[in-house]
Amino acid sequence: MPDSTIEALALLKSKGIKIIISTGRSYEHARFLDTHGFDGFITFNGSFCVDAQGHPFFRQTIDKEDIRLLHDHLSEAGRFPVGVMTTEGSFICDITDDVTAIFELLKLNIPYSQSFADALDKEVLQLNLFVDEQKELYIVNHVLKNCDSSRWSPAFIDINAKGINKQVGMEQFLTKFAFSADQTMAFGDGGNDIQMLRAAGVGVAMANAGNNVKAVADYVTDTTEQHGIWNALKRYGVI
Repeated sequence: MPDSTIEALALLKSKGIKIIISTGRSYEHARFLDTHGFDGFITFNGSFCVDAQGHPFFRQTIDKEDIRLLHDHLSEAGRFPVGVMTTEGSFICDITDDVTAIFELLKLNIPYSQSFADALDKEVLQLNLFVDEQKELYIVNHVLKNCDSSRWSPAFIDINAKGINKQVGMEQFLTKFAFSADQTMAFGDGGNDIQMLRAAGVGVAMANAGNNVKAVADYVTDTTEQHGIWNALKRYGVI
């Protein structure tokens, strides 16, 4: 984060404005940001919400029948890498060069390798399927019928329970803090941010966002590195 973003977060806190992280990643991968005083975390694209003290207060798992159907599909139609995020931890089946490259890009450790069959008796919060868009359409329409997909990387898709997205996570915090959506500002750059940007009082897309994200935003700011967070907050008089 540039110094301007760190300073902006401190100014927001000093004004009593709640600041929430919203991510497709796990809480374990996001909690290093605790030092900046965030008031909560929307993780796994809204499937798992955690308060400022690290206590979960909302979670929605994927239907176990969908997990079974995906297991059968992998067995019958051919395997591809699948990341599995459960309430007990994460693992991945079939680590390929593409998987390794993605985790290096994200600066994350690759989860340990494990058979997808081990997901059958777990509470699964999110899946990452390393498939192209054509395969994505087939999987969502014919296998994971009780799930929704979102893509913020060309290499893989996030799979969550149907109806779950970052907007749902935002709504959990609106209820918790007794705010209305028109009192919020949201920032995003990926396809998994679209519902949240639409729902927020002001939805801000980063300059590096795709056109589908920019199309739903109220404002397009600069990149994070070019002080996009600071600039948007100043433009709207928040800081």
